[in-house]
Amino acid sequence: METTRPAAGSGAPPALDTHAIHDGLREAAERLSLTAAELEPSGVQQTVLEELTQAVPALADLIRQAGEHLDVHGAVRFTGLPVASDVALIGLLAAFGRPTSRGNGAPAERLIYEVAPDDAATGPTNLSKGRAAQKPHTDSPVQHRPHEFLALACVTGDPAGGGLSTVVRADDVAAALDERDGGTTTALLREEVFPFLDTPLGLDEPPVTAPVLRLTPEGRWRVRFRHDALVAGFQRHPDVTSAAHREAVDAFTTVATDPALTATFQLAPGDMVLVDNTRVMHGRTEITGTAERRLKRIKLFGEGRPA
Repeated sequence: METTRPAAGSGAPPALDTHAIHDGLREAAERLSLTAAELEPSGVQQTVLEELTQAVPALADLIRQAGEHLDVHGAVRFTGLPVASDVALIGLLAAFGRPTSRGNGAPAERLIYEVAPDDAATGPTNLSKGRAAQKPHTDSPVQHRPHEFLALACVTGDPAGGGLSTVVRADDVAAALDERDGGTTTALLREEVFPFLDTPLGLDEPPVTAPVLRLTPEGRWRVRFRHDALVAGFQRHPDVTSAAHREAVDAFTTVATDPALTATFQLAPGDMVLVDNTRVMHGRTEITGTAERRLKRIKLFGEGRPA
């Protein structure tokens, strides 16, 4: 069935209210009594999904609706989830892919990574540990295979209203660029020449060379982007791209940060946003003062996504 393309910057990702199944989902997850380490194997994740769906039949319809929103919008929100339960989160997300510890956290990888300000941490080792605003980006751009999906579940919000989540669709950015120059910039960004380097952990490693944008046969744009990783790649390997390629990245960054294309929303405790990491960039506004905004981050490979 053909779906209507959402308007650029047309508000937050659609939300699904899970308050009605909150207690049932939490209780079913508690009965399974699994640790995060025990949840790593894909077979265990699928078993948990089956157990939760049997205990909470409404979960199947929720997953179907979420899949439809994810396909159309590239992102979907859940409100009223038992986010304290790792079992409940992993079981739900197993319907869309394979949650994995690989590439989730530095230096220690883990299945569920806590994103919270750490004022003792300095430098760009892990941008999620700071309080500064984050520009739109995709996760895992320095890996040969970036994660297909990313979930952020809110445990504690910023009471002062900071730390707002932002999402920007690659389709919207590419369309705006094409309108400006008839496709010259997007053509450059599709070339497989852009060096992505992790900063500062991966500066002595060879860069991952990949395009910033890809166009699927269905006419959807796919994106791999993190501005600081490209800047590091350009600095360490100045001869792999031309001035035109670097200017194309600057143009992409400018358009991707256009408020007219950006959906901004607040994750409240119990909310989770699931993002297609190949189609949608995410970021956040500054976390204010000494607020202890805490999120759980889960990264997924694409296996297991329902059709």
